[in-house]
Amino acid sequence: MGKNLYSFLLCCLILISSSNCTKQETIIVPDNDSPSVNNVPAIRIENYVNRLFIDLIGREPLDSELATEVDALKNQQLIKTARVSLINKLQSDTNPIASDTSYAHAYHKQLYRLSKARCLDGAGDEVLQSFRDFADTDSDYQRLQRVLDSRLEWQQGLINYNELLARMIYNNLYDELNMNTFNFINASFDNLYWRSPTDAEFAAGFKMVEDNVSATLLGQVGQNKGDYVEIISTSREMYEGIIIWVYQQALARRPDTQETAALLEDFIDHKDIKIIQQEVLSSDEYANF
Repeated sequence: MGKNLYSFLLCCLILISSSNCTKQETIIVPDNDSPSVNNVPAIRIENYVNRLFIDLIGREPLDSELATEVDALKNQQLIKTARVSLINKLQSDTNPIASDTSYAHAYHKQLYRLSKARCLDGAGDEVLQSFRDFADTDSDYQRLQRVLDSRLEWQQGLINYNELLARMIYNNLYDELNMNTFNFINASFDNLYWRSPTDAEFAAGFKMVEDNVSATLLGQVGQNKGDYVEIISTSREMYEGIIIWVYQQALARRPDTQETAALLEDFIDHKDIKIIQQEVLSSDEYANF
């Protein structure tokens, strides 16, 4: 009897253990899949929104902003128009926000800062003010003041981005950073066109800037430094240079010929860098979708 009872109890323990193992193996955890939209993981969508905030307004989104914008993109299945809508919001929305005056204010301040980094070695406004206050002539003073005024005037639509860049290279601080005419001409071509001038372009520019002699540059005639800046900041290649700049900032590469051609003619017409940014920053390449 004792041996039979022992065998019976042992069998029961084996059956119970086997039953528990089976239950553990078949447990299914609901909603355990990685959330995604159109096969794009949620973390990648969050990274896209985070990157847009940093690139366009110079800071990361608040938790509430991140949640709102990620949900909006998800609800619209990440379509391009939804991405453009978010980019446009960060560029243009004038509603007051807790973290800044407005998105539009932060956007224009950020691009103004990046423009100074490209052309003026990142000089702060206090440096520009110092150079202005010690200017030798009234015209030198006014040119530096025009740089300081450029962010707000651009935000208000009084000037376009071409004019903002023109002011960046036509002032005493830029001359101090690029001393003498030789360096000035080479630096202005590099800053605006992302290339060096040809020998003919350099010779024509030198005549204007150094000698105040009439010369033809990029198909236009000028005879002084002001004319030179006007010519290079309004030429067709100026718009190509801005397209290159947007690609370099967003994608760390230059656009190819086809990409430039797709944007250039309309850009020459509308002259709005925001539209160029919307096209590049809404791309799958930038979003990593």
